[in-house]
Amino acid sequence: MKQALFLVALLLLISAQNVYSQQRPLSALIAKDAYKSEMIEPDMSLTPASESKKSVFLAVVASLAIPGLGELYAGSFETGKYHLIAEGGLWLAYSGVRTHSDRMLDDAKTFAAMHSGADFNNKDDEYMVNVGNYNSIEEYNDARSRGRYYLDVYQPSQAGYQWDWDTETNRLKFKDLRIKSSETKRNSKFIVGAIVVNHILSAFSAGKKTAAYNRSLASIEDIEINSYTLNNGTAVDGLGIDITVHF
Repeated sequence: MKQALFLVALLLLISAQNVYSQQRPLSALIAKDAYKSEMIEPDMSLTPASESKKSVFLAVVASLAIPGLGELYAGSFETGKYHLIAEGGLWLAYSGVRTHSDRMLDDAKTFAAMHSGADFNNKDDEYMVNVGNYNSIEEYNDARSRGRYYLDVYQPSQAGYQWDWDTETNRLKFKDLRIKSSETKRNSKFIVGAIVVNHILSAFSAGKKTAAYNRSLASIEDIEINSYTLNNGTAVDGLGIDITVHF
């Protein structure tokens, strides 16, 4: 019985020894006889040539048309979005100012029609100015005649040009409303100027971002990844990788 157990133990010991010799660490083989056998062709080449350069001119034109669009094209919308938001805000402000100016003028015309009988349909801005400066059409015609500006006199045949203010106070109130409306409309030009500046700044930013993108493509010409085998002379023991970056 003891001899049988001894034989079994001996067999297990021999088997374990064989297994251990077949599963030696890779480092042991490399330290002894290992060498690398490179493949003829690189396994992988990561080159930015697959991504073509972007047009600076196109980016600038895009942002001149719609602020932020050029930055989006250049892949830097984190800055372009502010120009786009500013564009929307400025146009909303412009629309609001012009709408307010038009409402003020409509209120002024309604007030003048009630207190002077003036009719502003198919009339130019000069007529509105005259209604605010003179109490009646007769007063206006007399003033122009004394100044010998006969061509500016409203003729009796010109229907719809009559007006006659009920009080001086109401005439001055109308004049003040008309002037405020005109000033508000003029202020909208400053918003237009801000819109133009926003377009220019966005175009300048888009050009810079696109140029920086193109430089980033040119900074690394090629990246190669090569694999090779580890060989102890009789068998392949493992794989290795070489990464080569060309600047």
